[in-house]
Amino acid sequence: MTEKEAYRILNLSPGSELSEIKKRYRQLISQVHPDIQVPSDAGCTCNAREINIAYSTLKKGKAPEEKTVSPNRKQRSEKAQKSSSWDAPVNPNAYTERKILHYVKDYDGTVLGNFSIAEGKYLWTTDEDFPLFLLSIYNCGKQLLDEADASLPRKKSSAVRHQLQADLTYLLAQQFIDSTSLLGELAKEETSAPDGSRIFFLSAMLEPNMGAPGSSAFLPAAGERLYPSGIRHHRLYLKNQSGKELGYLSFPDDRLYYVVVPLFEQKKVLVKIKAADAQNYKKRKTNASPKNPDCQPLHLWLKLSCETGNTMPENLNLQIAQLLEKYRKLA
Repeated sequence: MTEKEAYRILNLSPGSELSEIKKRYRQLISQVHPDIQVPSDAGCTCNAREINIAYSTLKKGKAPEEKTVSPNRKQRSEKAQKSSSWDAPVNPNAYTERKILHYVKDYDGTVLGNFSIAEGKYLWTTDEDFPLFLLSIYNCGKQLLDEADASLPRKKSSAVRHQLQADLTYLLAQQFIDSTSLLGELAKEETSAPDGSRIFFLSAMLEPNMGAPGSSAFLPAAGERLYPSGIRHHRLYLKNQSGKELGYLSFPDDRLYYVVVPLFEQKKVLVKIKAADAQNYKKRKTNASPKNPDCQPLHLWLKLSCETGNTMPENLNLQIAQLLEKYRKLA
């Protein structure tokens, strides 16, 4: 589709700003979606597929001025399905397909709901709303467990389904998140080591062990080094130099939890952690300030080996299959 055709479909003037293109796209896609009725005095004669392709065409032309796309990500994007209405890299080996969800808003910006605009094995990119991404992954896990329930002669779901679905959601999410590529977009800074490795700087937090007597009394002083203690339930626990476990690693940006922790599980990174000055964070009132007053802000450096490629762990499908088999065997 040419830009001229795309502007005609969206009923916009050539050269319109990206914000105007997005606003018009939301208006039109709401009108043509069969499950959501949004009053409008402007009739729309195009279907959802045409509107999606027109929006994707115009968005491509505006993207370079917003951010630089890395060569590796550009190569993956070129391999994406060209006929699709959602332009994103794919993981052809993912366990299942997922839906790309989109908010529906009225003319005042109020969210009315969401619906699917595409379906496939698409990787998450920062163009996709992250809460909607997690919802799409959660729905994938729910569907897999529902299918398992339907194949078994039991009257109701197992009592442990809630925990299993949380684990399943985490594993499925890893198949749609390319951590090594996303670090470059989400990190505060990136430098190179003499050996060619990439080093990323991130703001992080230490969540104290909840319920432990006097846990807040062991929070590290500014500049104190911390070390990984172990990973339990997809949380990276930290200890001080004397070996006392203080709590687990978290992030002001929730997206980083799904990007960083899997790298530790896959043993792809080396780490350096220092406690930051909590008072300075409070004074600056930045987004990196801890949401929980009992948290300790941290400075986190991740060293990613130059030999680490942009590949998914090969055993994720096996872990997902084993989890589903475990669920089927539950009484």
